[in-house]
Amino acid sequence: MTTPRPNANPTGDTFVHYLFASPGNERILLSFVNAVQENAGQPPVKETRVQNPFNPKKFAMDKSSIIDIKASAENNHTYVIEFQVMRHGAFKNRMLYYWAKTYSGQIRHSEEYEKLTPVVSIIVTRFLMLPTLEKLHNTFWVTAQDAPETPLTDNLQIHTLELAGEKLGQLPTIKEPLRQWLEFFHYADKKSEEEMKFLLQNSSPEVRDAYGEYLRFNQNEELRRLEDARERYLLGYNTDVSVAERRGKAEGKTEAILTVLKARFGRVPQTIRNAVTHTTKPAVLNRLTTLAAKCKTLAEFSESMK
Repeated sequence: MTTPRPNANPTGDTFVHYLFASPGNERILLSFVNAVQENAGQPPVKETRVQNPFNPKKFAMDKSSIIDIKASAENNHTYVIEFQVMRHGAFKNRMLYYWAKTYSGQIRHSEEYEKLTPVVSIIVTRFLMLPTLEKLHNTFWVTAQDAPETPLTDNLQIHTLELAGEKLGQLPTIKEPLRQWLEFFHYADKKSEEEMKFLLQNSSPEVRDAYGEYLRFNQNEELRRLEDARERYLLGYNTDVSVAERRGKAEGKTEAILTVLKARFGRVPQTIRNAVTHTTKPAVLNRLTTLAAKCKTLAEFSESMK
């Protein structure tokens, strides 16, 4: 008996990019952007234009580990939308880096800074990123310390929406239409089709259409294979990054050990250099780091390595 395939993750980057960046879905993207704008007390935009349309042939092997939806609006704002499922240790830094990359990418070297226009990042996470803040939806910009109501510039704005932990209890209190969107993203793969249609019966046409796209995505074998290929690519990418990070840390420690030995004893024999260089286990490297600083002779260091 074949086990039915589980539905796609509605906050996974394959479906999200398919939903918001496919030709013909412009009003769905506009609805989501304006839902965030309205919940933050900001004026709606009239039109959004996707800068990086969904391309199935290129999507799975996109060299970027992060797939953003980039859209421009008639108010000259650029909107960067990212959904992040997995926790990342430096996610806040990365979030700011991608905002800065988008902002600086608006002009080329020697072009006038006046050409720079606002970039608004909308970040949806499936983990608690800001546990000390009570709200599910927070808006950030640069303001004066003694006058928070006075922004330095309107060009930087970041919205964070955390669909995780105790903040999920706020879903019923979020005002429409953002509540409808967040309920769709949270419940689409958890409730039955009948339950979802009941939940979304009073939602906007765009949210209901988004659920229709989700059903079609799940039934489309080509798109599901694309999702699988993207996940395999990300698994390989993340593994490579992890290995590189571990290798980098090990190389840094071996270099530090050899530097300490050279500073204390002068020339370090090649046999010791080789032995240290080929050591990769973190626990052993930690022990050798301490030993390099405390040993009385190179012979003692060499003997302790055995």
